[in-house]
Amino acid sequence: MFLSPEEKLLVLRKKYKITQGELVGEDITRVFLGMIEIGKRSLTEKTAKILCKNLQNILLSRGIREEISISNLMKTKEEQAIEFLNNMLLSEIDISNENLWIIEEALYELQHKEREEFCEKLYLRFKNRKRYLLARDYLLKSFHGVRKIRDLKNKLLDMFFISEQLQDPQGAIYIYKKFCNNLEKNKHPQKYDELDYAYIKALIAAQCYDVALETTKALLKKSKDDESIYVFRNLIAEILNKQGNTEESIKEYASLVKGRGEKEKCLGYSEIIKIAIEIDDKENIKKYYEKCKHNLSEQSECSIEMLEILKTLANGATALYKLKDAKAYYLEALVVSNSLENVENQKISIISELLDIVDKSDFYSVQSIEKEYLEIVKNNKNYIPGIKFLKYYEKFLPQELKNKFELFLNQ
Repeated sequence: MFLSPEEKLLVLRKKYKITQGELVGEDITRVFLGMIEIGKRSLTEKTAKILCKNLQNILLSRGIREEISISNLMKTKEEQAIEFLNNMLLSEIDISNENLWIIEEALYELQHKEREEFCEKLYLRFKNRKRYLLARDYLLKSFHGVRKIRDLKNKLLDMFFISEQLQDPQGAIYIYKKFCNNLEKNKHPQKYDELDYAYIKALIAAQCYDVALETTKALLKKSKDDESIYVFRNLIAEILNKQGNTEESIKEYASLVKGRGEKEKCLGYSEIIKIAIEIDDKENIKKYYEKCKHNLSEQSECSIEMLEILKTLANGATALYKLKDAKAYYLEALVVSNSLENVENQKISIISELLDIVDKSDFYSVQSIEKEYLEIVKNNKNYIPGIKFLKYYEKFLPQELKNKFELFLNQ
């Protein structure tokens, strides 16, 4: 796609079936033109002007009108590649996977510095468009051939984020270990480092629990401020649970919320409720359900954390057969979710779990959440709640089943 000036000259001559003798005229020898076309001599701007003039006269004599621009003819491969990449990045049109080779060919023509800069721009473009596999590829390519990687910390944070979307924590862990020694050390950290946190979360996701626990304990030992201690103790409690040490995990969660605010208490208690539900520990479900419920009365914010707390309380209420409370918490969670972005999967889960406990008297609530589900399913093709809606109508309102079946079938 990207041709040198000498190659473009040859292509033009072949395109219009012009002989070397016709093109050179009286100004240049055929031997000299031949050396230019095979790359043994460079095409200078002076020679290009002569050849363009001769070419233009030949085309006019044949009745062909085409403007041969010297500036376009003399553009180097690198200049053409930079122009293509800039135009592509400005365009709103998304490049298909089949045409990615054009980007690769353009990058090949660049020097290391320019290649690094364009790879950064490409990874940001693909990340913003949620094409995470390509985003990760170009983020990695921005590291190649570079002695000192600019903004390394944020790039590694992005690597963890992208790998989380791709559910490939091992990839991010490998890159982190390879480049972490190049990070600038903060001699006076004010609080926990978000990159350390991302690394530990990736270790947990990769089920490297022993390494995650050892790393977290080491960071906790160095921590001086309350926020860092709180964050790392939460991670330790999470890791203990993942290791199957549920008793110690519950103790850690119960201990770390002492003296904390209502929100932190609710978050800690909700984690204990999840563990207790998993091991069917009715005593702890009841104990920490009541504690969480009591502290929730002071909360009114709409956040991911609040959504998770409400969903956990609904799960706890269901486990305790407090179905009226469970329905109320599920519905409140849906209200909170409507104020948040990118929570479609959580909403699907809430609707699905709510449909497991509704009865005939909940008809109006079912109708309301059905409308929400029909909006979500346009983009999130999870049909499990749809099946549960149909089962609800089959059980309680069989006369509506045919219409509802056709409604869901059209989604």
